[in-house]
Parts: sequence; C-alpha cells; structure tokens
Amino acid sequence: MNRRKIDVILSAALITVSLIILTNDKLVEGGMETELGSMFVPRLIAVFILIFSGTIGIQSLVKLKKREKLTIHEHINTTGFGGVGIYFSIFILYWLASPHLGFLVATPFVILAIAYLLGGRNWILIGIMSVIVPILIYYGCSQYLRVFLPTWSLS
Repeated sequence: MNRRKIDVILSAALITVSLIILTNDKLVEGGMETELGSMFVPRLIAVFILIFSGTIGIQSLVKLKKREKLTIHEHINTTGFGGVGIYFSIFILYWLASPHLGFLVATPFVILAIAYLLGGRNWILIGIMSVIVPILIYYGCSQYLRVFLPTWSLS
C-alpha cells in the first residue's frame, strides 16, 4: 500500500475538518467559558492540525507528482496486524494505569514505548522529550485550561 496516497487523502480530510472548526461559531453549546472563549482550545488545535497535515500532505503530493520511487518506509505492509495490536495494548494499559500512577508518571513510559516501536534513534533526546512534554502538558492544562489530569494515587 502506498503511504503517499494515504497521506494526501488523510491530510485533505483533516484540513477540511480544521477549516470547519475555524470558521463555524456554532460548534459549541455550553462548555467551559474562559477569558479566551469556549472555542479557543478547539481552534488552537485546529490550527496545529491544519499546519501539520498540510505539511505532510504537500510533501507527499510533491513526491507523487514527481513520481519518485517509494522508499522502504513509505510502503505499508498490510499482511499483519501485530504492530496495531501492540499499539492498542500500550494505550489500553496507559488508560488503565494513568488513574493510579498519574499522568506525569505513566506518560513518559508510553512515549518511550511508542518511540521504540517507531524505531527511534536518538535515545537521549527521546528520553528528555518524554519527561519535558508531559510536564509542559500537565502545567498547561492545570494553569491555563483548568483541566486537572490524573495524579499519583495507589488507593
């Protein structure tokens, strides 16, 4: 299966959804009202999705137009679903463990496990990022969004 074609199709779908979120004011009823408005966070996320999916889609589209040969990483092997099962297992374990271990303890292990499965190369950088990113997310959620993520609790 050609990953470039899948990237273009999924990018187009994500860009469409992001544009709907950015342009429609009637998507939220109620919700938590902050100084920034109840649509601030969805629109912020939509902007990031728009940027990231746009860059992925444009790169894949350019390679498709040039008819470049597929690299080994751009060919999706559809003969087995073992990897998908491992990803689902990791996320189910994370879902079950995070209420007890807390977001700050459980998340770095999940990031490291996913990086290992994806073939991460720079383990020092991956280790640093797996600690810094959860701390920034935890702080940002609690301070700015007033969303409190699970904390350590063995009860």
